[in-house]
Amino acid sequence: MSLPRWTNPLKWLKRDPEPVASAPPKPPAALDNRRSSTPIAPAVTEAPPAELHAPIPEVPPEFVAWLLGQPTAITTAADSPSLPPSAVAFLAQIDAVIASDTLRASLLPRAPQVVPQLMSALRDERYSSADVSQRISKDAVLATEVIRLANGALRGDREPVVDLEHAVMAVGASGLRRVIAKSVLRPMFDARGTSLSARAAPQIWHDADNKARLCAALAGNDLVDPLDGYLAGLLHGTGWTALMRGLDNVTPNPPPAPTLLGAATATALMQRRDTLFSKLIRPWGLSDPLVALADEIAAVGLAGVRSPLGLALQAADRLAAIHVLNADGRLPGGLAPVLDALPEVVHDCYATTFAAH
Repeated sequence: MSLPRWTNPLKWLKRDPEPVASAPPKPPAALDNRRSSTPIAPAVTEAPPAELHAPIPEVPPEFVAWLLGQPTAITTAADSPSLPPSAVAFLAQIDAVIASDTLRASLLPRAPQVVPQLMSALRDERYSSADVSQRISKDAVLATEVIRLANGALRGDREPVVDLEHAVMAVGASGLRRVIAKSVLRPMFDARGTSLSARAAPQIWHDADNKARLCAALAGNDLVDPLDGYLAGLLHGTGWTALMRGLDNVTPNPPPAPTLLGAATATALMQRRDTLFSKLIRPWGLSDPLVALADEIAAVGLAGVRSPLGLALQAADRLAAIHVLNADGRLPGGLAPVLDALPEVVHDCYATTFAAH
């Protein structure tokens, strides 16, 4: 018999307080930017860690073909250094939506009010494993995800974790926060029907999940709160969701998928994904580092970031794309040459993230 759905995944986090391990040290002052009325690129007082400077191949145009479920071969016929006239027309309409607060806010299915509530709950350092276990047991999806995460954390010769309370203790507060964030934010990626956004939704979610776990690992390595890294990676995928929903609404008709796959068009789409991400998440005020990240990307784009959290997201975005392209047989030369070129710390983050998958 299936377990009943838990209708409010935020209530229980503040009950039965018990102390847990303290959060990792806060990042340097460069990331402790307070919100201002106008977006500014955060100052970086020290050079970013050398480990994240190593060249990771940029996301190739083939990634957009994968996102839309189209054969990569189509991109070769449309591989042009300039935008075709049809792309110029629909991108102009997308730019008008991005510039409008009202139109832009309509591109995501979940009301933004729930996100600050989520963050307030997730930042609470107190929880009771017994109470949490009892409450999670009422939600089959959360219970399954917690047990799956616990078994991933306890790899090796140890016995599989099957008891929920044991799983809660194994994943700890940090793991629980990620599971809850994933569960609460998942509806933002849902879409049904035959639209572009519906066809791309499963791939967008898969990429966002990979990116979130990679970004958490990379951020934690540089003493950035892994929860900020996880949320940055997960919410970066909402830029794709919003962009595809915008493309669904262009006139006279949504552009057919093959017209989106040229190299110049794919690059233009990725730039607008980043712009939508920065504009959509900034008003939510998730945390000072995430607000600063939104400001930085709005000012210089994801390719130009210099903050530790920005560099973690940039690396995670590229590694996640390379990962799915390789898994789908779309990466010429395979994955080994790319991984061999990575610095040890980035390679280890990648290997650890995907070791259980």
